[in-house]
Amino acid sequence: MRVLETEIEKIPHNLMRLALEKKLKEKGVADESAIIEIVDHILSGQDANLEWDDGTEEEVNIEFTQQDEDEVLEEINDFLDGGLQDVIRETVDGCVNSTLQQYRKISGEVLDLMRNETKGFEERTFERWKPALDHLEMMWHISQELGEAHSKDFDADQAEDTHAIMSALSAIFPKALIVTQEIICLLKGGYPDGALARWRSLHELTLSAMYISKVGEEAALNYLLSFHFSARIAARQLNEFADRAQMAPFSEEELRAFDDRCAAAELKLGRTFAKDKAGEWPTINLKHRNYADMERHVEMDHWRPRYKWASRHTHADFSPNEKLLGMSEAKSPVVLVGASNSGFADPLMMTAISLAQITSTYLLVTPNLDRVVHSQVILKLSDEMNDIAIKARDNTHEAFLESGQKAPV
Repeated sequence: MRVLETEIEKIPHNLMRLALEKKLKEKGVADESAIIEIVDHILSGQDANLEWDDGTEEEVNIEFTQQDEDEVLEEINDFLDGGLQDVIRETVDGCVNSTLQQYRKISGEVLDLMRNETKGFEERTFERWKPALDHLEMMWHISQELGEAHSKDFDADQAEDTHAIMSALSAIFPKALIVTQEIICLLKGGYPDGALARWRSLHELTLSAMYISKVGEEAALNYLLSFHFSARIAARQLNEFADRAQMAPFSEEELRAFDDRCAAAELKLGRTFAKDKAGEWPTINLKHRNYADMERHVEMDHWRPRYKWASRHTHADFSPNEKLLGMSEAKSPVVLVGASNSGFADPLMMTAISLAQITSTYLLVTPNLDRVVHSQVILKLSDEMNDIAIKARDNTHEAFLESGQKAPV
């Protein structure tokens, strides 16, 4: 802005310079350097005389008439009406290019510094929360191995009545493992509020698995076939905005294929949907059309406050910065814009419980003695997380200092 203002301030001066140069040339002054020197002297406003000798004794008089002034004013107005936009555009373009060059010039050094600081922070964070993170990652490893073994042991021919249920949960369980790993990564990076938001997805997956397991084949089919209606909504929406979004639209043939798959799904379900959204999960369930209804049906409605809490960071609703989990140990007002090693306890405990719930639900689709035992093992491990996480939480900055260890923050 300062650069632009400086350039604009020069405009009247430059136009007056052009007028003076014109007058001098009309009087026979041809020496360009002399013209520049004379104009600079006149425009400087100095009272002192300027001596100039071109070798002649001819007297040169310059007179500005009202017409001259009007012409200069007209040129200024014309410039403001048209040329100023070009000056602004050129100034902005020049500033953008110079600023980008400066950013690129310093980026290597700045990024190295940032990454070194991040590495140090993550090491200190892991030191503080290591027992709880170790416990959660151990749970994940056990769940993954149990889930893999269960999928291999499942005999569809011997368990036809649970085939659809197993198919649905076999799709849900791997997604839950991925989300759990995402939560772990966010915690290691110092983002407890992000971890809490991802727990919301883990809770939805766990709740869906528990609901399908309890309701049975109908709910499993609803879950599996709901994809076709969601996909058709997405395809139509993409086509609506394809040009503006610069995306390749679906062809008419592809859109008909979406229609055919939805028609086949409706035939399988024995009902039709006036609107595709009625076929999306969990709305497709006739008796329990949202997650709150499903929670009540599987006696998980006491998790609703925590679900709403996790939704606060997922959506754009207003929430004061000091209400973030990462600010839970702040001693003075500060705006958090990055990582923090505070507030990990709740995401850790909630994630451990949900991981244990969905693992147990998956194992007990077709229970046997081994699966019952392992189900109880993973649930017991989730119970142990409470004490581990709270102990890590209480091992605060002050506690580290008192113990003589390196401070974690």
